[in-house]
Amino acid sequence: MPLVGKVGRKRFRARFAMAMVYLLLIAGAITTVYPFLIMVTTGFKGPTDQNDNKLVPSYWSDNEELLAKYRDDKYSGSLELMTTMGIGDSADTQGYDEFLMSLPPDQWIAGFKTPSNQVTSRLTQRWQQFLEKKYGTVESVNAAFNEINGAMQLVSPPPERLEIKGWEPKLDQKWKDWLEFKNTLPAEFRIPITGQRLWQDYLRTDTKNQFDALPEEAKEGASKFEEIAYPSDHKRRALILDEVVPVAFQSAGTIEQQWEAQGHDLPLPIAAAEKNLVATSEKSLRQEFTWRNYNYVLDYVLINGRAVVNTAIFCILTILIQLTVNPLAAYALSRFPMKSTGKILLFLLATMAFPAEVAMIPSFLLLKDLGLLNTFAALVLPTAASGYMIFLLKGFFDSLPQEVFESGQIDGAPEWLMMLKIAFPLSKPVFGYMALLAFMGAYGAFLYAFLVAQDRSMWTLMVFIYQLQLIAPRAVMMAAVTIAAVPTLFVFLAAQRVIMRGIVLPGER
Repeated sequence: MPLVGKVGRKRFRARFAMAMVYLLLIAGAITTVYPFLIMVTTGFKGPTDQNDNKLVPSYWSDNEELLAKYRDDKYSGSLELMTTMGIGDSADTQGYDEFLMSLPPDQWIAGFKTPSNQVTSRLTQRWQQFLEKKYGTVESVNAAFNEINGAMQLVSPPPERLEIKGWEPKLDQKWKDWLEFKNTLPAEFRIPITGQRLWQDYLRTDTKNQFDALPEEAKEGASKFEEIAYPSDHKRRALILDEVVPVAFQSAGTIEQQWEAQGHDLPLPIAAAEKNLVATSEKSLRQEFTWRNYNYVLDYVLINGRAVVNTAIFCILTILIQLTVNPLAAYALSRFPMKSTGKILLFLLATMAFPAEVAMIPSFLLLKDLGLLNTFAALVLPTAASGYMIFLLKGFFDSLPQEVFESGQIDGAPEWLMMLKIAFPLSKPVFGYMALLAFMGAYGAFLYAFLVAQDRSMWTLMVFIYQLQLIAPRAVMMAAVTIAAVPTLFVFLAAQRVIMRGIVLPGER
């Protein structure tokens, strides 16, 4: 029966009260949904915008933000390198891609590497695909490179220090494959080792990274090292060739000199080429940036495929055992009352007064003595009985019409048959609610699951997500928790009708 009748609803005060109630409900819904949407959209972001707390990523509509995100990705988040390579903003880019493709592999480094604060990059993914096509399996890669990688997604590119004079790579099979792989990279991935960059690095080393120690003629109006331009006089260029550049440039000259030799004017059109590429590929770039974190998390889950299986088995066993133990105990207390039934219920409810963390250590020691650690029994058995569920089910069984059970007794039905044919079918809504609680408890278990199953082969999905949290940035973690929340969301939506029918307090039926 409604609180406000149809006639009373037409009054101004009633309408105003109803409007205020709906406004409060809408505000509550927004405060619930908004953080979830922030979590979802943060998974679409990266190191440049993951902390801005905007609901819609700026790079979806702003080309300048997209360009900044692209350059940050290309230069692995190095602000110094981005400033150094931000030359030629308005220069002519004609012939620049062909020029990059003509450079030998020791005169340029590969862009889009994985930064130290990230977990994946375009270059790493491309390198792994190259190795998978060449070797097939990670075991073959490990044998060729003399490495120990658990999966192909864990194989990283070799380090490159080609800008350092005198640096020599380790001439092993991995480096040979790396050179073969570098030759397949398009111009977009090629970052030339410019004379300007070498000159800046030389000045940093010479002054021990103290910009104020530079003479004014060396600063040339710059305020920091990465703003120092490539010298125009031939004496300093000769100094760069003699003292700074690696052997690969001794005969051909610096990148700037090679560009000049082809009839082009300085500066190199690096910034202009990047602008043109972003303008012509903005749709594909937005898609790649949008789904990168989610693709990585899904790939990470597939690497640890046992985690999905473990979680599924854990949830299924938990639901089955809780829907077996708790209904049997509640049915016995309801159908066969004793003088101590009230005390038993009080004891069961008293277990809810203690946090689950209090029982973890005793449970761990008991399971250790029984030799059950790192088994599904250790995950499932301690949660088989629940005082709350037994109390809830007993109240529900007490509310069932006793005439139905008396009719069954007259017909000669045994107690177990009445339980299976009468009590349990009528209790399906409550069983659905209990199953959802059991699923949420098992699916979201982390601390206890990690305590009693420390063997990596027994880790659940939540344990692996926690391990990912130790190395992954915020955007990747938001993508991970969003994907982890999807099963619970689907289960809740699928069982919503059952849940609404099942959330019935004892005595209200």
